[in-house]
Amino acid sequence: MTGSAVRLKPHDRALVADIGATSARFGVGDGNGVVRQVTFATGDFSVGTELLAAAVDALEADAFHAACLAVAGPALHGRAAVTKHPELQFDAAELNGVLGCPVQVVNDFHALAMMAPVAEPVRQVGGGAGDDGVKAVIGPGSGLGMAGLIPAADGWRPVASEGGHADLAPGSPLEQELLGVLQRLHGHVCWETVVSGPGLVRLHQAVAELWGAPAEVLTPAQISALGMNVEDPLCHQTLDIFFGLLGSAAGNLALTFCATGGLYIGGGIVPQLADFAPTSALRRRFEERGELSGYVEPIPIYLMLDPLSGLKGALQCILAAGREAG
Repeated sequence: MTGSAVRLKPHDRALVADIGATSARFGVGDGNGVVRQVTFATGDFSVGTELLAAAVDALEADAFHAACLAVAGPALHGRAAVTKHPELQFDAAELNGVLGCPVQVVNDFHALAMMAPVAEPVRQVGGGAGDDGVKAVIGPGSGLGMAGLIPAADGWRPVASEGGHADLAPGSPLEQELLGVLQRLHGHVCWETVVSGPGLVRLHQAVAELWGAPAEVLTPAQISALGMNVEDPLCHQTLDIFFGLLGSAAGNLALTFCATGGLYIGGGIVPQLADFAPTSALRRRFEERGELSGYVEPIPIYLMLDPLSGLKGALQCILAAGREAG
C-alpha cells in the first residue's frame, strides 16, 4: 500500500473496489458503510486505469477522500495485477494522482480478512466460540484466496497469502486417483485447481472419468444445484469431494496460522451453499489433523454470507489506516 492515510469524516467519500478474475466490483463508502456499487466483467478491460475510469463514471462521483483497491493477485509495494488478467495492473503511486486522493492497493484477501472481526451475517459450522487470537480466511471463487489476521495493540494486522497455489494434498485413496487424472489433464495441480469455480468443473470432469461416465459440460452453478438436490449422483459426489478438499485446505490454514480466533470462509461459492456445508465433509476434514486434531476441534468455522464483504473489507482498510494516522 502507499500514499498518505487520511481519517474519514462522517460525510467524506471513499472509493472501494474488489477486483476479481471474473467480476470487478466498485463502490462508494463512508463512515456508515458501502452506500452505492457497480459491477463490471473484469475480462472486458485490458488496462487498469480504463476499468477505474469506467467505475468512477458509473458511480457518478467526481471526488474521493481516499481509495482502496483490493486486487485478486499478489500486492507488493503498492502495486498489484490480477493474476488471471496480468494486463490489468494497479499502481497506488500512479493512482494517487489520477484520483486526487490517497490510494491503497492490497490483495483481495488482505481486505476480506479485515472484515472477519465485524462480519455479519455469518453461519457457524462446528467448533466452539473461538477466542481473541489469530483468525484465518479462505474463499473459493474464480480462484482460491487465503489470508490471516493477527491481533495487535492498535487493531488487526492482515497477512495476505498465495496459499491457494500450493500443491494439492489428497486426503483419501479416491482423491489420490483424482490427482492422477488432474495431473494428466492439467499438469501442475494446486488447491485452486479444484477448490474454485473453474475447479468445480475440473473436478466434475475428473470424477466422471473415474466413473467411466460421459461428462456433460456444466457450469459451477449447475453442478452445485444438481449436487445439492441430489438430482445427479455425479454432481452430488463432486460437490461432496469439493467440500472435503476445502475442509482439508481450511484445516491446513488454521494450523499454519494457529487460528484459534476462527476460520472464516468467504468468496463467491460457499456462501451460496450454506445449507449444504454443515452436512458435507467440510467439518470432518477440517478436524482431521492427526496429532493436532484436538487443537483444531474447538476452532469455529464461519461462513461469511454478506455478498459485499470484499468491498466492505476494502473500506475497513481505509478506516484502519485512518485510525493509525490518528
